[in-house]
Amino acid sequence: MRKRRMVEFWSQQLLKLSLKEVRWLQLERYTGTEVEFNGSKHLILKDDDIVGILELDDAKELKPLNDRVLIKVVEAEEKTTRGLLLTQATKEKPSIGTVIAVGPGPLDEEGNRKPLSLAPGSIVMYSNYAGNEFKGKDGYDYIALRVSDVMAILS
Repeated sequence: MRKRRMVEFWSQQLLKLSLKEVRWLQLERYTGTEVEFNGSKHLILKDDDIVGILELDDAKELKPLNDRVLIKVVEAEEKTTRGLLLTQATKEKPSIGTVIAVGPGPLDEEGNRKPLSLAPGSIVMYSNYAGNEFKGKDGYDYIALRVSDVMAILS
């Protein structure tokens, strides 16, 4: 899990998100610009680069930001329909899961939040190559992605 200690926020956009001092931030992959300032290394981010906030070091506790959702991924099938056992390499990557947490929604032009149409407990199908994947301390796989990467609400 890619974690960065939060040091300082000097961006008005981040202040609009009501971020307080937290222990960990979950970031998009390959994001930000590293700079050295007053002898310390810092990371300059856009508010959209922050996936969510982790107050505990466990993926299932991620609090998504903006238009992001946290999904618990269903387990991959162990057998084919004819009963053949699948190896780890031949298992299909699941793209269905249960929504665990949703962000507050994106900001509109006036600075108001537009709530997301998903709710915790919804079962969804999402795009195969979207989001950031995590392994929770409970052993389950989780993925944080944008609501636009959800292709269908199954229930």
